[in-house]
Amino acid sequence: MNEAPDATDADTDAARAPAPRPNSRLLLNRELLEKEVLLQKSKSALRKMLSFTQTHYHRALGRAASAVPDGPVGGMCGVAARLPFTSEQILLGYAQGMFPVDLRGHIHWQCPDPRCVVQLEQLHVPSRIRTYLRKGLFELCFDRDPAGVLAACGDRKGTWLTQRIQDAYKALFDLGAMHTVEAWKGERLVGGAFGVALGTVFTVESMFSREDHASKLAFAHLCTHLKAQGFTMVDCQYQQEHFARFGAIELPRDEYRKRIALGLLDPPRFNARPLAAEQAAGGSQAATGKGAAKGAAGGGAEKKSGEKKAAEKKKATKSVEGAAAAKAANEAGSAEAAGAKAAGEGAANEGSGD
Repeated sequence: MNEAPDATDADTDAARAPAPRPNSRLLLNRELLEKEVLLQKSKSALRKMLSFTQTHYHRALGRAASAVPDGPVGGMCGVAARLPFTSEQILLGYAQGMFPVDLRGHIHWQCPDPRCVVQLEQLHVPSRIRTYLRKGLFELCFDRDPAGVLAACGDRKGTWLTQRIQDAYKALFDLGAMHTVEAWKGERLVGGAFGVALGTVFTVESMFSREDHASKLAFAHLCTHLKAQGFTMVDCQYQQEHFARFGAIELPRDEYRKRIALGLLDPPRFNARPLAAEQAAGGSQAATGKGAAKGAAGGGAEKKSGEKKAAEKKKATKSVEGAAAAKAANEAGSAEAAGAKAAGEGAANEGSGD
């Protein structure tokens, strides 16, 4: 006899029956949609965070830079070290009062406080240096061999002027910003210096000397030339005894940076070419003191020779005039001829006396 199924058994069978399987494609699309929404929300949140924190980040960086021992300018030196090392960046650094050095393969920017400068309106050239300049110990010129000057300045142990820095200054020379002053003895480059002209300020970066007094005479020649061209200040960076002899003083860094900024308003030209041409023609007073004296003596001799020729010409003219008068007198009569002859002889004697 068959019994009717119990309700409990039916529920058990229903529970044992497999649950309907959801559509897998629908699940996949739902997961992708959720990921896309999550990604968009993340990007939006990131953009908002960056936009919100950019100003705060810059302010934090500024506060950190101001907290370093050298203050904001010192922090600026650290920031500049992370920027690309290009000619344009070097000029921007100079405009802020900074200059680059290469230490163990890394570019560092420095901005000393105080700053050693020669104010050209107070330039003092020592009498001994002036004497050497008049003697013409060396031929002094500008921009003849910039590569040679850079190589000579960098030819020392532990130099900051590495090949990388030299190449950067060569690029500045091509731009017309870097200049050299050079002392030559015959065909040998025996001394000199190089620097950068920025506004009314010229920064002397390095000097070298292979003969006594060569670098000092080159520096004096440079300062005199800069003053004549309208520059107001020579930046020597750090005070040294030989700079002090030329009247160098120390300026506070803020005052130095102010002078740099004001000098950019009406910059003069370095104007190296006319002076070089003048020296090539023998017109440099410093390099040709002896030649100038010899030229003066030669000029005196020429003057005396000219006076002698003029006297001789005058004598000849008067003799001719006397002869003509005598001839006219002979034609007019013997008495007049005798008087004319006497006049002619008197004129000849007068010319001989001159």
